[in-house]
Amino acid sequence: MNRILTDRQSEHISGRTGAGAVRVCLLRSASVMLICIMLLITFGYSVSPAAWAVRTDNTASASAKTPTVISGYKTSIRKMYKQDVTISAEIYPASVKRKVKLQRYNSTEQKWETIRKEYVKSEDSSGKVSVTFSVDREYRQKANSRWRIKVNAKGKYAKAVSSDIILTTTNLNGLGLSARSAVIYRIDGNGRDGRGTYLYTKGSNVERAQASTTKLMTAILVMESGKIGNSTTISKHAAATPWSGTFRAGDTYTNNDLMYALLMPSANDAATALAEGVAGSEEKFVQMMNDKAVSMGFKHTHFRNPHGLDASGHYTTAKELAKLTAYAYTYPQISTIWNTKYRRIYSTNTGRRVNLWTTNAIFGYDKHFRGGKTGTTGDAACCFTGVYRYKGHLYVTTVLGSSYGFSRWADTKKLHSYIKKYASTSY
Repeated sequence: MNRILTDRQSEHISGRTGAGAVRVCLLRSASVMLICIMLLITFGYSVSPAAWAVRTDNTASASAKTPTVISGYKTSIRKMYKQDVTISAEIYPASVKRKVKLQRYNSTEQKWETIRKEYVKSEDSSGKVSVTFSVDREYRQKANSRWRIKVNAKGKYAKAVSSDIILTTTNLNGLGLSARSAVIYRIDGNGRDGRGTYLYTKGSNVERAQASTTKLMTAILVMESGKIGNSTTISKHAAATPWSGTFRAGDTYTNNDLMYALLMPSANDAATALAEGVAGSEEKFVQMMNDKAVSMGFKHTHFRNPHGLDASGHYTTAKELAKLTAYAYTYPQISTIWNTKYRRIYSTNTGRRVNLWTTNAIFGYDKHFRGGKTGTTGDAACCFTGVYRYKGHLYVTTVLGSSYGFSRWADTKKLHSYIKKYASTSY
């Protein structure tokens, strides 16, 4: 028989009227709760921790919302300033009217600002709706901007925010170049992974003769062959390379010295000699050049020789040459040669001295300029591709088909000025 004690009886048993009374009250409450649970079980009710959780946290349950999904948008957009720009996405669910905002990040105030807003609603049973925002030129007068799409909460539907959308605006200034093709390419990766952004383009996908900028691929393959520490004897074939005369057949030079001759005065005979020293023959080396171009993802570059003299089927584009330049710059030996104005080398078997001068006519004109490679032929006209460092970023500037005289250098300086004025600008 269960016995329920009165307060006075429990005080008597505990021998005190303070803490003992509290303990008895707690025991009484626990007993009553146990009896209630037993009755619930008896009459077929189940009791679980989740059920108790709902009762104690019914506010959280009431506030649960249906997720909103933003899909179908591009996270990277690159457009010329004069081109129209739109940002589109699909919103779900939109069976009720939803408020959608296009926002641009203000890095100065570190906040998102609403530029456009639309009210949208699905017109069919899918519950999905498309939205498109036009981005006027007044909102993209800087090279770099960060955007996002935001959908406000509505009734039982939760709010949602898209991933960042990076908008790159190119050709903010026409520049008036003489070059038939030109690019500014920002190196975003390590120089070898092909990651980068084109900030200015002109005829950049047109296949053109590249003249002696070809020698960058020759230099890369010499470095990757592991034979830079070897020596090569100039063959009669190499000495007879057209538009040469730097080296004599039978003289031996270190490959390192031949690299200086290749990239400073742009010696064609040095290119042929290095090709033979690395691959055994010029033909085999040219195959290596084309294989390398394919491995780098180039679809509009093809080589017929290691020096760049005009030949049918010898071409590249400004875009792909810029990526090749970025790749070449990763080798300290190559970048060091670019920054050498004069060097004296000697044949290791005859002692004959050869004086080497750079073809870079604007050597050292700007502390940000890191040098590069020239090229000049009848088909290619005047070319130059080089590297420029500004505000922590590396840029490649490439011009193909500039007019004769000082034009390629004037074009290159205009590209450098563009980098300073526009390339690092953002909202």
